[in-house]
Amino acid sequence: MSNRFCRYLFVCMIVAMICSACVPRPKPGLAPIPKSRAAADQLFQQAEKKYQASAFPEALALYSDYLSRYPDEPMAAAALMRIGGIHAQQGNVASARRAYSQLVSEYPSSPQRPEAMLEVLGLLLREGQYAEVVSQSDEALKIVGAGPQQARAFVLAGDAQAALGAHLKAIEAYTRALRLAAPSEQDLIVPKLRAAILRLSLQEVKTLAARPEDDIPMDYLLFQAGMVMGREGRAPESMILLRSFLQRYPNHDQAGRAQKAIAEIDQSPRPERRVLGCLLPLSGSYQAIGQRALRGIELAVSQRHSDSTEAPVQVIIKDTASEPSATLLALRELEREGVSAVIGPLVHAETVVHEAQTMGVPMIAITQKEGVVGAGDYVFRNFITPAAQMRSLVGYAMTRLGVGQAAILYPDEPYGRTFMGLFRDEFQARGGEILAAVSYSPAATDFSVPIKRLLRFAQKVPRDSRTDRPDSRTGGRRSRIEEKDYDLVFDFQAVFIPDEPTKTSMLVPQLAYHDIKNVYLLGTNLWHSEALIQHAGPYVQGAIMPDAFLAESADPAVQRFVSAFEMTFQEKPGPIEAIAYDTAKMLLDVVSRTGVRFRSDVAAALRASDGFSGAAGFTRFLPNGDGDRDLRILEVRGKKFVELK
Repeated sequence: MSNRFCRYLFVCMIVAMICSACVPRPKPGLAPIPKSRAAADQLFQQAEKKYQASAFPEALALYSDYLSRYPDEPMAAAALMRIGGIHAQQGNVASARRAYSQLVSEYPSSPQRPEAMLEVLGLLLREGQYAEVVSQSDEALKIVGAGPQQARAFVLAGDAQAALGAHLKAIEAYTRALRLAAPSEQDLIVPKLRAAILRLSLQEVKTLAARPEDDIPMDYLLFQAGMVMGREGRAPESMILLRSFLQRYPNHDQAGRAQKAIAEIDQSPRPERRVLGCLLPLSGSYQAIGQRALRGIELAVSQRHSDSTEAPVQVIIKDTASEPSATLLALRELEREGVSAVIGPLVHAETVVHEAQTMGVPMIAITQKEGVVGAGDYVFRNFITPAAQMRSLVGYAMTRLGVGQAAILYPDEPYGRTFMGLFRDEFQARGGEILAAVSYSPAATDFSVPIKRLLRFAQKVPRDSRTDRPDSRTGGRRSRIEEKDYDLVFDFQAVFIPDEPTKTSMLVPQLAYHDIKNVYLLGTNLWHSEALIQHAGPYVQGAIMPDAFLAESADPAVQRFVSAFEMTFQEKPGPIEAIAYDTAKMLLDVVSRTGVRFRSDVAAALRASDGFSGAAGFTRFLPNGDGDRDLRILEVRGKKFVELK
């Protein structure tokens, strides 16, 4: 290497050192934030502000935007948790479960993964997928942390096992949960364990008494189960459990209590329980219907106490505040207070049906919302269901009015789509033909486009050759539509419109404007409203709808109820008051029967009954717990509704 090259290399090194010294160095801990990270954080904070302000639709859009744009940023898992929570709060169970499941599968290292897994189990339980809860609970127990999270996983597994009728497995899960739960949570688990114990058969009790002890505290379980059975008057089961306890744990500190219980268990029968609970929204956004239902219940209880010489039935009223969490809390309070059965809830019933079933508390919900019945043999519903409405309406239209072809105009939203599908299915099942099912926007005020789609089912018939068609309502002749030198005759005899009165009042006059006349107008029980007659009276004459109750009905049972209600409250009752009244009367009857001593007896009596007659008609409970009723068919005549025979 030459001296010249060495000098050149040395100069380059000196220059490089000088230049590197001039470059500003970042301070420790202050690495520059990537632009994407800053934008992502800003977007997430915007979503959080909307969420904290309860602006959930806007928050949901922002969280979803964050997730689509920044799936690899640190807050992606948190965004999924928020998305799942919002969907769950809005009742979109499937969407909520997808969000939580995505977090579990795509973010395995997230600290929120265990909580998301528990949310998945809870939502599966709400959907009635009990076997899936059981199968996934083992995996959840591997993911969640020790202590309270594992306790919650065991509780969810126990709830699913209880719903499947696997009471011994449910008891095992609840007992494990008790060992892991915080003291504040144990009070919520004990009623579930107690309910599962009470639902054991005699053979299952014997199996439990002989179960070996592994990681379950069998001393606690045998003693508690034996005492519970004893308090409920199930002497044989109590004896089996307490004797097994004494044989296996003779020196236990509870041995003395067990011996005393065995000595006393058959000496005095348990007094019959006569306590009913009510879950009503007496405050909050649904307080108006809660107050109406309360008046119906109060009238039923007052009549029962004044007409009967038997011991009075105590009624405990709980305000659900129109909130799901308050409804669940109120149900747990009623269970602790020892009610025989529960009337209600009217709203958010779907959030508590599994709890009622798990606790073994008979509950008659007063709601038409989906996801209520089918939870088990302790859950019932007494209301005007969409299926019952369509069964009654279609049956009357086809057999009494001679309708063989029909068209449907429906709002493109959940209510409209539900009733459209039920009407179509019932109509076709009876041999009828749906010529068209046309949707319209729920926000629409001009319905000309969907209405014109029905005009293709009209024929122009010259007046000289037309044949008048009989009017099934009057037995006379229908007047024909005159349009220049011809009339319009339609292939369908009825149009079904499942919408509320205000929107229907805008739509029906437009039917007449487009010359769709001389066909039957069919609606849901929402049409039974003075608003319909007030805003569209001339256009809805002869309109047909189903409902459970008509205060002007000639039915003697209705007239007795209406008279008593008006005398007591100085106002006319409606369907809510009538159904609540009937529900209270049927439970008052059941809990007062000889031999009905336990909650299981109440549930069995409701299912075994041939039915109950009341102000809102005759009701019987189907095997899934749903109330089946024959609804009244109403017609608009002049300025009032009349009941058709």
